[in-house]
Amino acid sequence: MAQSSPMNGGDGIYSYTKNSSLQREGLNAATDVMKEALIQNLDIKTLLCNSSNRITIADMGCSVGPNTFLAVQTLIEILQHKYQSQNPEDSKRLEFQVLFNDIVSNDFNTLFASLPNHRNYFAAGVPGSFYGRLFPSCSVHVVFSSSSLHWLSRAPDELQMRDSAAWNGGRIHYTGAPEEVVKAYEDQYEEDMGVNNTTQYN
Repeated sequence: MAQSSPMNGGDGIYSYTKNSSLQREGLNAATDVMKEALIQNLDIKTLLCNSSNRITIADMGCSVGPNTFLAVQTLIEILQHKYQSQNPEDSKRLEFQVLFNDIVSNDFNTLFASLPNHRNYFAAGVPGSFYGRLFPSCSVHVVFSSSSLHWLSRAPDELQMRDSAAWNGGRIHYTGAPEEVVKAYEDQYEEDMGVNNTTQYN
């Protein structure tokens, strides 16, 4: 697997923590879509075992916060509302386990040092690429990824071969590039999504 680079860790002026307002705006804009998808498609009654009241959420590509905490809290509130609307007579209190995932070199120290003090979930870190298997079968109920699925697992091979029609001259983007470059990126994305969906969630 190719070398990957994490977001800037810590809490300094150039850190992701201090420079992720655009990502937060995207998350805020998607809240209604998340709510609609979960309310329409998730049957919590069927999801939970007879004796279990635990729901596990995984945030794939969590970085170092604070946006991941906002996303997780939003998901929990939606799930609590959904459960109460499906089970108005049930006094069972849901418990939430949140698995924060990012690449191994992510600054998990900053992430866990900034966890909300009064959170209503149990937290754990799961380092590793989401292009490989990270969880046991049937162990995660809700998987969330805010702005990380645009990262490819690797640069397409064709871009690095000088004799290829898709050779990209050492650039790391495809803006203004020939159609072969765009196609190489598209093919890599489709391959990655196929691997991601078949290895992670079955």
